[in-house]
Amino acid sequence: MSGAPIDDRDQNADARGWFVPPPDQPTDITLAGHLPPLRVPRPVYPDRRVWPPPPPPPSPDDEGYSTQPFPVIAAPLPPSARPQPPTPPAPTPTAEAVAKPRRRVLWGFVLVFAVAAALAGPGWFTYSTYKSGRPDDRVHVVPAGQPGTWQHVSWTAAVEPTDGPAGATPAPDRQWLKVVLTRTAVDAEGATRHGSPLDVTLRDRNGRSWRTEELSNKTPATVAENVVGQPYQIEMLGIVPAQVAGQVEVHLRPSTYRDIPGQEVKDLVKSSVDNPETLENVLRFLR
Repeated sequence: MSGAPIDDRDQNADARGWFVPPPDQPTDITLAGHLPPLRVPRPVYPDRRVWPPPPPPPSPDDEGYSTQPFPVIAAPLPPSARPQPPTPPAPTPTAEAVAKPRRRVLWGFVLVFAVAAALAGPGWFTYSTYKSGRPDDRVHVVPAGQPGTWQHVSWTAAVEPTDGPAGATPAPDRQWLKVVLTRTAVDAEGATRHGSPLDVTLRDRNGRSWRTEELSNKTPATVAENVVGQPYQIEMLGIVPAQVAGQVEVHLRPSTYRDIPGQEVKDLVKSSVDNPETLENVLRFLR
């Protein structure tokens, strides 16, 4: 039998089957080295407005439409931003210029003090003198229901319970009292002494005192109107503990003011300073 020689490999191939690799094939068929990265180019899409839909392009027929750019107009700067000329330094005040305002202030104080002194009258000066370092009081006791005369003026005092001012609600253990003073000039000298009392207080047997406030004063303001022998009333209001309301006594300090025509305020001050003992006198009205 003639023909080509038979290859043993082909025979073995038939025996191995189609999926078995040939013997001469390497068992390690792993690709040596690094594989290049697999990159698939991705399309890049620009951002696009989806919603709300963009406005339609302007039309040449629209008002204000122009294909020419507006020229740039420089706005004027506000006054605060404009360059300012340099400010000259303020001149150094002289001693005379500094002294003038001080003189004005000093004269203003003098004027205010003079006006206040003229309006307040001598009672203020006598009371201030009395408050600053006066000696002990000289108490003149007046019997109950009787008048007490001092410096040509006759005085009487009466105390009675009363209601408080409108809207005032005292504590249950307090009592409002009204003090009615009656003054009468006994002669022409007494008519010149029509000043209000320096103070009127209510005092109990233990020496405690309560101040009073003036409600009304019917004393004439001038010597000509102050009639000799004519009584004029002054009403005072005070509040004391209820348990002593029936025993408190009135202590009255008369004013030393004398209404002399042509007398200046400085003369009244000098008179009060030279005669401080006149401020010590107090009329005590027993009950």
